[in-house]
Amino acid sequence: MQPSRRQILQTAFAAAPLAAFSGKVMKNMGSAGPGLTARIRATQAAGKEWDIVAYCHDMGLGAAHTSLPRDLNPAGVKKIRDQINKWDMRLTIGLRTPRTTADLPQYEAAVKACAEMDGRVVCVHDPFSGRRYEQFKDAKEFHAFDAACKAGVKIAEPVLRKYKMPLAIENHKGWRSQELVDWVKSTGSEYVGVCLDMVNNVSLIETPMQTIDTLAPYTIFVSFKDIGVDLYDQGILLSEVAFGDGVLDLKAIVAKMQKLNPKMLFQLEMLTRDPLKVPIFTEPYWKVYDEKSPVPPRDLAMLLDWIRKNPPPKPLPRTSGLTPQQVLALEDQLNQRCIDWARANLPTLA
Repeated sequence: MQPSRRQILQTAFAAAPLAAFSGKVMKNMGSAGPGLTARIRATQAAGKEWDIVAYCHDMGLGAAHTSLPRDLNPAGVKKIRDQINKWDMRLTIGLRTPRTTADLPQYEAAVKACAEMDGRVVCVHDPFSGRRYEQFKDAKEFHAFDAACKAGVKIAEPVLRKYKMPLAIENHKGWRSQELVDWVKSTGSEYVGVCLDMVNNVSLIETPMQTIDTLAPYTIFVSFKDIGVDLYDQGILLSEVAFGDGVLDLKAIVAKMQKLNPKMLFQLEMLTRDPLKVPIFTEPYWKVYDEKSPVPPRDLAMLLDWIRKNPPPKPLPRTSGLTPQQVLALEDQLNQRCIDWARANLPTLA
């Protein structure tokens, strides 16, 4: 009889324990769940509760990106507060922004809970969109979504201001960087800013430094990663890679962000998967742009030139054809390499 997927994952978890950490804590660095998908699944398949705060502490990180218990149960909230106080950690909290006033009471209760974490919650975070070029069939549909998201932030802003809790809107393949800046500025609120994903906007025809330079002044925390890029017949292949294996100058980027805020948090998001395909050479991709949301030809030329001049130093990671055990081992290895590289090369994160 073939083993079930659950049995395979249980075996994977048992076969790949995490390395014990000893050394200096990286107080300005944490990790986020999307980069730990295989580890989370294997932990849960083994009948254990996934706890990213404890994981980050065990890895020698001084922060974590997490969420509150869905029902805001007091014991669960207290557990998180006790952990971060005991381990001297900071958090960014994923929290869906209300889209209507009916969502506001639950949202306010969650923001209040974050504000009562003894000043250790840096912000709440919302990515809002998926991949714009996959989520919407045309620009009209995107603009309707855009208006609804902006209306939601207007609803949320008084709550954010009341509890002095910033909201970080992620550039999550929905808005080009200047569009996101314009949105943040339009709120007129000191409590609305950006979660800067350093590479997402490659999929929206921007070089990483174009995105970073545009969003840096509004950034509350960084979704921290390195990147490898290549071309395929329909567009761009985009991969997160282990620190040091990519093409970003991480030392310069960290210095730039810490000049703006010495306590800036860098939340590692080392996604272990096949390269993401961004089909920029196909007609459907371009249907989500129009004169209200254009892509300047110069940006396309600059991106393609940057890709041509920055081929991946190593083959891009892939998970197709791997067993769950192999995927988990690769994910653990890539995350550990990122943390080790940061500890050796980015001393200001400690």
